Amino acid sequence: MTKSVVFCCSQRFKPELEQFIKGLQICSNACLVHIRVLEPEFEDRPPAFLNASEAERLKDEVYKARVGDKVFEHLFKKVLPADVCFIFNLNGYIGANTIGELFAAAALRKICYALDPRMLMGKYPDQLYEEPSAIKLIHEVVPDPVELCRRLM
Repeated sequence: MTKSVVFCCSQRFKPELEQFIKGLQICSNACLVHIRVLEPEFEDRPPAFLNASEAERLKDEVYKARVGDKVFEHLFKKVLPADVCFIFNLNGYIGANTIGELFAAAALRKICYALDPRMLMGKYPDQLYEEPSAIKLIHEVVPDPVELCRRLM
């Protein structure tokens, strides 16, 4: 039986997420297991834009016009049909859109995993605070692609 996993992540971690997914695919191929991966569709933007705070990114009129549609699309085309939700909260960071996706997945009774046990919100990387309610929605911390592959088998 094929399982599906949706990845939710701040766009600032796009390269790291891509590497994690590549590791998951290598593991699933080695184990002869098919895992359907549903990943965010981030726009191609320069690293400076991706690393900016959401408040800064929202000053860009094109981004501001598209972000709501992108989140809506991710929720209904990826989070909703997925079996499992994986919060790729590198260094503990979880942004506003990602926390919304986590709450939606939990309300849909999805199994929710996270990369890191911390749920840190705020201005990355130096003005972060622990968001206590988000961690209660995580079933388990899964620190690497091999462990995620095992749970999806």
